Amino acid sequence: MPGCFRVDALRIPEGLATMTFDRYLLRSYTHVFVVSFVALFGLVVIVDLLENLDDFLARNADGTTFTLLHNIAQFYAYQTLFFLGRAGAILSLLAVVIVLILFQRSGELHPLLAAGLPMYRVLLPLVFAAAGVSGLLMLNQELIIPRIAFAAYKARGGADAAEVRVEPIYDHASRISIDGRRLQLSERTIEQAEFVLPTPTIADDLTILKAARAIHKSAKRGQPAGWLLQDVSPQWSELPLTERGRELVRPGPRPEDVFVVTAVTCDQLYKRNSSFTLLSSQELLRRIHSPAFGLVSAQRLIVHLHSRFVQPLLNVITVLIVLPLMVRRESRGLVVDCAVSGAMLGLVVGLAQGCQFLGQMRFLPPDLAAWLPVICGGTLAAWFSGVIRT
Repeated sequence: MPGCFRVDALRIPEGLATMTFDRYLLRSYTHVFVVSFVALFGLVVIVDLLENLDDFLARNADGTTFTLLHNIAQFYAYQTLFFLGRAGAILSLLAVVIVLILFQRSGELHPLLAAGLPMYRVLLPLVFAAAGVSGLLMLNQELIIPRIAFAAYKARGGADAAEVRVEPIYDHASRISIDGRRLQLSERTIEQAEFVLPTPTIADDLTILKAARAIHKSAKRGQPAGWLLQDVSPQWSELPLTERGRELVRPGPRPEDVFVVTAVTCDQLYKRNSSFTLLSSQELLRRIHSPAFGLVSAQRLIVHLHSRFVQPLLNVITVLIVLPLMVRRESRGLVVDCAVSGAMLGLVVGLAQGCQFLGQMRFLPPDLAAWLPVICGGTLAAWFSGVIRT
């Protein structure tokens, strides 16, 4: 009968059968993805915990087992979200490969192919599933990770990254140099802060502001962003400020406080070469247009922003490359198919990393550095589409 195929001597409508198989395929993909994530992250936790258990014990203030377990659970709960952002795309692709291997070994694709359905229609749920995971990764990157970015540098056992010395930075807009002794990202403060006011733009004489504590203040209600220096020396009334200096260096709420206007934020004072990956796209755009950042820093931000926008599309393209290679019409075995798929994916990933590096080094325009892997990957996906099993 047209539009039907036979399963266990029963005639089932083709549309109902494909919908049932779609749900079955999605359940299988979800199961494999979750199991792979739990297994891989669990392995990371076990290895990391075995190597750094002494750090948790050393920072266990009251010495109780409950506090120790709480610190361990809190630390790795944050790391779960960071791990998902870093490995989510790879795990999504791995889940597709494992599902295809399992379904081919069990022969579950043959009944639908025998009914006349094209292979791409049979495996279409895997493409939608990969696109859905990419969407979840985007939400995680834009909404969750920026709010818990401080936890990425948190020491094991609950201590902040304050034990690490501040990396000095230069504000290219005001030419103010910012340094300090220790940094607390969760509280957005610098201990033993030092702000150097240049001459002759900000001060008549070279002046070093030394403060016991500097607190970062975000821009709000017409007030610009900057740092509030507490218990500063010398005080604001003693500073030889120019007219431009009075616009950027302002008196604080107390006589011993000074507010310095600058676009430099807390995360730029520690691991600045990688900390921008934890920011939202809106914050990246704001920094790109800020004159406080140098040309090299802005170029790195632009390349990363373009790459972030094309990453979901690149994730789907890698799935479209894997599908025809894993279910080839003239397959020489699952091992060979997996090897060929891995080689092609390695080529695409290597091209993406290489283009990103060339973009940061200004050998390629940022937009070309981000879109070239997509163009090449899409070409490969279209080229390999003809080898899929029918």
